Amino acid sequence: MLGALILLGWGIAAHAQFLGPGRFLFPGSGSRLQGSQEPAGSLLNAFCQQPPAEVARKSQLRQQANRSDVAWAEYAQILDEHRAALIACRSQRWPQIQAIWVRLHPCDANPGVLDQVFDQVVNLGYNRVFIETFYDGRSILPDGAGGIWPSLQPNADLLDLALKAARRRGLSAYAWVFSLNFGYSYGQRPDRQVALARNGRGITTVLDPATALSEDLGSPGEVFVDPFHPLARRDFAELVRRILQRQPDGILFDYIRYPRGSGGSSVAATVRDLWIHGEAARKAYLNLAENSAGRALLERYLSQGYVTVRDVQQLDAAYAEEPRWRQPGDPWPSPTEKWALSPELLDWAAQDMASRNWQGDQLSSAKDLPESLEKPADSSSEAAAPTPAPSPTPSAAVRQERWQQQLWQLSVEFARYGVLDYLQQAAQPAQRLGIPVGAVFFPEGNQAVGEGFDARLQPWDRFDPGMEWHPMAYAKCEDSSCVAQQVEQVLAVASPQTFVCPAIAGLWGQAQRQRPSLETQTAELARRFPQLPCVSHFALSWIEPELERSRRTCQL
Repeated sequence: MLGALILLGWGIAAHAQFLGPGRFLFPGSGSRLQGSQEPAGSLLNAFCQQPPAEVARKSQLRQQANRSDVAWAEYAQILDEHRAALIACRSQRWPQIQAIWVRLHPCDANPGVLDQVFDQVVNLGYNRVFIETFYDGRSILPDGAGGIWPSLQPNADLLDLALKAARRRGLSAYAWVFSLNFGYSYGQRPDRQVALARNGRGITTVLDPATALSEDLGSPGEVFVDPFHPLARRDFAELVRRILQRQPDGILFDYIRYPRGSGGSSVAATVRDLWIHGEAARKAYLNLAENSAGRALLERYLSQGYVTVRDVQQLDAAYAEEPRWRQPGDPWPSPTEKWALSPELLDWAAQDMASRNWQGDQLSSAKDLPESLEKPADSSSEAAAPTPAPSPTPSAAVRQERWQQQLWQLSVEFARYGVLDYLQQAAQPAQRLGIPVGAVFFPEGNQAVGEGFDARLQPWDRFDPGMEWHPMAYAKCEDSSCVAQQVEQVLAVASPQTFVCPAIAGLWGQAQRQRPSLETQTAELARRFPQLPCVSHFALSWIEPELERSRRTCQL
């Protein structure tokens, strides 16, 4: 399979050579075709791929390497040659960083397997690898080194082995981790049930197929945690700390989002659809309230999923104050801060307190409010204007409608804030060490859908611009235009200083249904976005299915 694909790539490159010396394969991209002036990479094609003869020669030397010192020296020499050729080629071609996503398996600890994997990564022209380090509730750290999670290969440190094998070949190597999806093993722990994300129906993503609604069922390996829960944060921070001890060249955080079901469960249209009903999330949500009336209102809305006119009337009867709350992430107000209320609410409060003979005083207008409810000091002419005549008290129906809208917006923002704050905290240890941090996301994961939002609520447009952004541009169409549109959507939001590395999916030299070949997609991105420093391909398992099968079914 590998040889056939490289032959196809070489055919494309040979055709491109007819453009002539010094011409560019992708107009405007600065991607030079190989010429005789570049001896280090003179054998590579337009995609920095090794020719079939070199692939075969390296494979033979690898298989013979352990037979003698001479054979090992010859294998080491070809690794050095291909390393130099790749570095030279990528420095003169678009994109300068071409990355591949790699999942490891237990048998990769066997002698020579990782050599085979990363030799093929180099053969295909990649100079960066994203190594899946934590996925499906398991880590690739050795037994006991992954914190509370079981090890994929208890008897080997696969991450350390992979980092060394990649760097030996001139590749930069990142650790790639699932972040809010802690996996099946975590969901089975009795001592971690409190840390699981819950929606308004009280369910988690640990579902019984026999009883769960079909639209709620996702992958059985996906178990999402409450981003507000300190226990989940502590468990993840410990895993990240242990990964960083291996000193990867970067770390990518994937699954920075909530789950997305199918059908109706793919859209969050009410507060009960949001995954903010776990113990910690609920507590953090109610703590947004700034007074007793606000807490009572938030609690009713979160528990019921709505606020009725009767609720407003009951709050009026129980509390002599207008409900107040903060926006997620806002600091608590100081005790001396004066609250700015709208004129109609000031008048309503004055009339209400007057009718109750509040504190024994008859209050006739907003100017008679106690100091705690005064309008803030304002030097504008409006502040000096005479107090207007009291307007009619907002009816319970008016306030119910307004509160219903405000609380829905507050709840969506609260859910998004949980994701953002979780990512920020998870990234800090790597950032303190100067290790690059990246966030992986779906460009469509933050979009509005009808009256609601995509259930993933992935606020990537507010990710730290100092992080790397890795949008998964997997849109399907016949001509790559939809892929380019997703990348364009991200670049329109990203800071010019943000490192953006789109991930695309496909095969070398082969188009699939509504998915052009990697050559075609690469050419389209190079034409439209020559400023991109990086493109990645998902994934090695798709591009090399035979190798994937052999590595998954081997004997330890």
